[in-house]
Amino acid sequence: MATTTDLQTLAAATRFGLRQPGDPPVLLNHPAQSATTIDGWKSALFGVPFLGVGVAIGCVALNEIPARKHAPDWLIGFIAGIFFFGGLFFFLHGLRGIARRAAWKRASAYMPSEPWLYDHHWSREGVGFSAFDEMLKRLLAALGWNLFLVPFAWVGLHGPRLFLVLSAAFALFGLFFWARWWTMLRDLVRYGNSYLSYEGFPYSLGGTLHAQLRTPHHVDDIDELRFTLRCVQEKYVTTRGADNRSTTQVVCYELYQDTVTYDRARLASLASGPIPVEFRVPSDQPPTNLAATPPIYWEIEANGKARGAGYQAYFLVPVYRTS
Repeated sequence: MATTTDLQTLAAATRFGLRQPGDPPVLLNHPAQSATTIDGWKSALFGVPFLGVGVAIGCVALNEIPARKHAPDWLIGFIAGIFFFGGLFFFLHGLRGIARRAAWKRASAYMPSEPWLYDHHWSREGVGFSAFDEMLKRLLAALGWNLFLVPFAWVGLHGPRLFLVLSAAFALFGLFFWARWWTMLRDLVRYGNSYLSYEGFPYSLGGTLHAQLRTPHHVDDIDELRFTLRCVQEKYVTTRGADNRSTTQVVCYELYQDTVTYDRARLASLASGPIPVEFRVPSDQPPTNLAATPPIYWEIEANGKARGAGYQAYFLVPVYRTS
């Protein structure tokens, strides 16, 4: 039976055009493996013009190129940095994708039946979830959003007030980023980082997945801990808004999911050691393919309900077709 949360997620995904009839469920606000919606040469070439514009604007700020300035040098340099580092990201992301794809092709030619050896940099022992890294990413996202608004706010202070009003409105929207950072910071302080130990490598479609979660700090504060095994397929989805402008984004679809829930009594009995997790992996689902763009992968989400800060962590698991 669908829960209220499931129905709300379905309604939101359908409303925003992310899910069409017949599509699998959409995982809203789910961490994606894809950094952006373009890869390879497309990404590298897309970044080149931004690099060029950033260099040109930077030369204007440094008076290397004579031009009439309508803003202070610090603001011109700031705008140059936005273009340059934005272009550098896409350029390096594209080159990294090209190199990774070439390495994948070479390895697959020698070991076509063992993709887990070259599809991803797996550790046979297990995988960690760094709450610190996640907290830092959310902090940088919040700071980046607010820094992006600085030029528009400056224009609003020295020109049309409409820019200032819009900057303030978008800054309020940025509170969402700060709320996500604060949630992750509380998670980090209370539970610390997490680690999922594999009891097999790789896991096979149609087999049984055994793993152990190293007990996070303050596990006795958790009222209920739910483990979800899911198969996730990412897609680049293009939607059109009311103004007919198209937007492409990474959307995570849930192809399969199974859950195991531990109550407070069961957790209390395991508080002094690792928490065992066991799932039966279906044979009719796709195997992991993290080298693909966009990828398909399997993960275990650990979600703990507690008073105050809840616990949440995501762990990639190596599920492949082994026969």
